[in-house]
Amino acid sequence: MANQTPLICEIVDLIHDGRGVGRPDGKACFIDGALPGETVEFRRHNQKRNYDEGHLVSVISPSASRIEPLCNYFPRCGGCTLQHLEHDSQIAFKQQQLLDSLQRAGVQPEIVLPALSAPQWGYRRRARLAVQRTKDNQIMVGFRNAGSRRIEPITHCDVLAQPLAAIVARLPEWLASFPPGIRLFEVELLSADNADAIAIEASRAPSSAELQAMLAAMNFSDAQLWWKADKQTAFSRLDGGTEPLISALTDKIQLRIEPGQFVQVNAQINRQMVDQVLSLIRKPDSAMRDSDRLGVAVDLFCGAGNFSLPLAAHFDRVIGIEGLADLVAKAEGNARDNQITNTEFMVSDLNNWSGMRKLKGDIDLVLLDPPRNGAAGVMPWIAKSKAKQVIYISCHPSTMVRDIKLLTDAGYKMTAAGVMDMFPHTAHVEALALLEK
Repeated sequence: MANQTPLICEIVDLIHDGRGVGRPDGKACFIDGALPGETVEFRRHNQKRNYDEGHLVSVISPSASRIEPLCNYFPRCGGCTLQHLEHDSQIAFKQQQLLDSLQRAGVQPEIVLPALSAPQWGYRRRARLAVQRTKDNQIMVGFRNAGSRRIEPITHCDVLAQPLAAIVARLPEWLASFPPGIRLFEVELLSADNADAIAIEASRAPSSAELQAMLAAMNFSDAQLWWKADKQTAFSRLDGGTEPLISALTDKIQLRIEPGQFVQVNAQINRQMVDQVLSLIRKPDSAMRDSDRLGVAVDLFCGAGNFSLPLAAHFDRVIGIEGLADLVAKAEGNARDNQITNTEFMVSDLNNWSGMRKLKGDIDLVLLDPPRNGAAGVMPWIAKSKAKQVIYISCHPSTMVRDIKLLTDAGYKMTAAGVMDMFPHTAHVEALALLEK
């Protein structure tokens, strides 16, 4: 039961979701909006057996790292949680979260890599926005409130790439012109290097006449229009164009991307991440020519080739493995588009993988970039593969730490680890770890 009496406490830490930690009566209380080093007034709104939860009433003594949030929707909008914390301090917090997780598992990297960072505003090239039609036929577009299904309606967003920010401002008016019989569920915005896309998820597809009216009313942007009706599994393009959306992965490699497909949200950090991976690869013997490549690299959870294709310049053979057939097809197409001939891709269930029978011979590198729940299904194979190097890319360090503990128990050492500020102003931590035999 919530305690409505205001309390005062000092904040001693941040937890993984960015809330401040106080102990007003010895019991941990996680307080929205509070920062370490502050003395705050707060109210409890939830009491559990081992901890309480509270919300900030006022800051009595502010942290030196506290700043005024740029966004008018903060903190109501659930898109950002750390805009009140100075950006360099956000990165330090994320680095410390990773190191603390490793320390609790008894793992210590020999080298802590410098954090990868890029501009903190206008970085997000993809966003999924909730949509709701009101009783008076107005449209609300925005992100969900933190811990709620309620939509925080927005007309601008400072973390979106500039082309998408301009689209957001005009979206509500345009969507309100759609026929009331089309129920709107979600809008995805995607900004590529050569064009932008608006992707609508709705109850049904528009008729020919309805589509023409939609395209005519979309006079605020030359973005592509994509659509996914109820029960369809993928978006289809409706504006009649054929030009693909292109994203540069390196100076020499481009990927085709499209709405609904996984793509790293922060393009600049993704390029830095690829460069960092390539810099960590164990180089050939110094007696070998620069043109000589290493032997075999295996890219697990390879997606559309984000790492497989750059790795191909450094290995004789790159094998990409992914659980989704459509992503494997896209990876194969991206290899053809870039005239890369030493990659091969296969579909396999990586949650319960027995693919070791297909991969014979020495393996120089295993790279994996799994989803948030980690890669428990493939870790036994990696441990037995005797790969010289393992590079683990993680969007959830706690599952990464769980997984790599199996590798360290099998004789691997953690050579390096670090974080990437893929999502500034959020508590989301993206991490990389290098393990070697």
